[in-house]
Amino acid sequence: MCVFIVIMSILSSSTPYTASDTLQNEHIRAVITPVTMGVRAGSLTELTDLATGIDLAGGRQFGGVQCGPFIPSPGEIEHLSDTSAVFRSYSLSDYSRSIELPIAVTITYVLVGRGLEISVAVVTTGEVELEYPLEMDISVGLYNSIIFGNQSTTNGRTLNIHGDSELCRFSGDQVMRFIGDVSLPELTILLPNPAKNMLAVNTGTSVDNYLSLLFFDMEAPRENCLGPDLHSILPAGDESSYYARILVGDAPAVAYISGHPDGFERTASWIMDEIPFIHPQQGDLWGYSTTSSGDERVTAQMIQLLEEHPEMKMNWLLLPDGILTDNRDSVWYEDGYEDSWSHWHCTWRMSTEAPEDYLDWLLNIQNNVYPWADRVALGNHGYHHTPNPDSSFGEYHEFITYEPDEHMERFRVCMNDIADMGLDTSMVRTIRYSGHRTSLSGLWATIAYGFDFYCNGIRWWEWTGGEYFYDQHITKFQTPSGRIWGTNTVWWGDFHSQQPYEYLSTVLERGKHCLLGAHPINMLAPTAWPEPYDRIDSVCTSMETDYSHFGWLLPIEYGDFLEDCYGSDVTSIRFKDNGLTFSFTGSTSHGQTLVAEIPEEAVVLSVLVNGSHTDWEERIGSRLFISIDGLGLGDHVVEVAWNDTGIEEIPDTPANTAQLSAISPSIDQMDITGSGFPAGICNISLFDISGRLVVRTEVLTDPTGDFSLLLPWRSIDGRCLPAGVYSIIAVSGRSSAHRSVIHLFN
Repeated sequence: MCVFIVIMSILSSSTPYTASDTLQNEHIRAVITPVTMGVRAGSLTELTDLATGIDLAGGRQFGGVQCGPFIPSPGEIEHLSDTSAVFRSYSLSDYSRSIELPIAVTITYVLVGRGLEISVAVVTTGEVELEYPLEMDISVGLYNSIIFGNQSTTNGRTLNIHGDSELCRFSGDQVMRFIGDVSLPELTILLPNPAKNMLAVNTGTSVDNYLSLLFFDMEAPRENCLGPDLHSILPAGDESSYYARILVGDAPAVAYISGHPDGFERTASWIMDEIPFIHPQQGDLWGYSTTSSGDERVTAQMIQLLEEHPEMKMNWLLLPDGILTDNRDSVWYEDGYEDSWSHWHCTWRMSTEAPEDYLDWLLNIQNNVYPWADRVALGNHGYHHTPNPDSSFGEYHEFITYEPDEHMERFRVCMNDIADMGLDTSMVRTIRYSGHRTSLSGLWATIAYGFDFYCNGIRWWEWTGGEYFYDQHITKFQTPSGRIWGTNTVWWGDFHSQQPYEYLSTVLERGKHCLLGAHPINMLAPTAWPEPYDRIDSVCTSMETDYSHFGWLLPIEYGDFLEDCYGSDVTSIRFKDNGLTFSFTGSTSHGQTLVAEIPEEAVVLSVLVNGSHTDWEERIGSRLFISIDGLGLGDHVVEVAWNDTGIEEIPDTPANTAQLSAISPSIDQMDITGSGFPAGICNISLFDISGRLVVRTEVLTDPTGDFSLLLPWRSIDGRCLPAGVYSIIAVSGRSSAHRSVIHLFN
């Protein structure tokens, strides 16, 4: 249950109102309407800064929720105190058609100093198809421009609010600073959770311009695909919540969750199309190498790239039909697939055509047998083209049409092929659709078959905010089967005409995630020209050395990070003269980092996570990077205290002294020992290289806080774990420690 609903149920002494409600402190006055009154029910009709007398809402949408023509039905306001109230509406209504969506909306407003918190809870009371974006609007038309910020000091993306009328898209930014005339108070809006801040701004010449927080998004299918716009279907009982912190006046400090794991300020991933890496007309289809000196050049040089860049990771896409050109338009049927798509699609599959040693090679990659394999994940490219006389290199891609039943069947066959190869389909969770083309039915089928991350295309030619789109575009779609995250490819490495480095450098400088792409067939095959390999090698070196705090991720690691963040809800951010507190509920297990931007001359006195001292790092720009990883499910508070005078006071609270060691003396089990934990139960979690939880157990520490444990190399469901690198996290009370261990498997 969402924390805001829980809080409201506790405050039973408060009284619901159907009239407008006024909140006020010494700095701000806010008026909330429970009915449509020029603005949507639940919006602020007034948000007046008492120091200047300026009404920032001014009868425009401020906090209003909508889903296309659907807006909150008349609701009620529960007045909690002079500075806080809750609006509730139990459906969204399209008054022009007299129909409703089964979506209940709860909006909590809390005045805090010279600003306020807005917390929105969305609960579906029945299954609902969102054919429009579900979003909240915040009026910003009084201001002239927005400066977007995140964990990188090199961002500074500025948007002219009163430019040409268009919708501008932004992802991966947590801080928006609004610039206006000198008479306007400074305005800062924090959207502290990177997985919940997909943003849009409608620019134009009037004051009716809004910063829109997209709860659930939609977009037109790309590259000539047919059918409805891409959108979500939410199951009954789906709950999600969103938080915005608004600061009026000078904001010397802000805090938010970083958009990258493990303290990175920018990250990148490679998606390589496709296994087999050589087509029949270019050489031996089933050739492969296991070392950089192997006979098969494509895989040998892929391995060489991994060796030359020891932190690099790659996603290699499986193409189960092997693109056997002479047979891709076959029309004979297979037993069990009569009257299905595969009846008339190519029947030459990797699972039936590839030799055993090739299939063993794929299995060894999955199981991290080779020294480089732990940095390679297998993805999916679908079947490449539908049968058609022009399909070999024509426009007839497999997901260009809208055919729900057919696309579900295609993925069934595709995933069966992967299973028939002996591979674990649950580990093939990233997809790049052929040609970046997918209709709505292709997207929904992908979700149904367990994919968690996809490439949502390339967007260099799109015009937004007065410039071409050289930025990151995050998408999130959901059905009753699950949820999938996507981001766009920002740079390709294998074209004859080199793509501008600006596509890549702009995204890196803005502190975003770069999804890179290449066809190794073009890049490395014997008939290829040499420049692409050198170019990619050089680009990787530049990314690693020219940009501070850069890190490589697998695409699914980035998707899992976003999903983990999405499961946490920020509940409050409080600032004071010499400190701040950041409160959230949930759990963390994918390298989450809290970033606090503090005054330039401040000296940090203490950083506490749930009352215990923790490690932190101060970087250029007076930014503190604080690990909040490894926190169990529950409520969490991060407290930062500093001294503006430059006189450091050392607190006497003891630091976290927990330590952890782990060795794997045999292939069957590992020996884990811990010390410095509180006496009692210690929770032990084991994660694989992709960040997936594979083992969870608990152990009792002795009175001195020590423990020892023999942990079998078996997953939660009892299967033997494959060889590779694993992370162990031990948590007891407010003490935690982590360690990496290598599992060698015979």
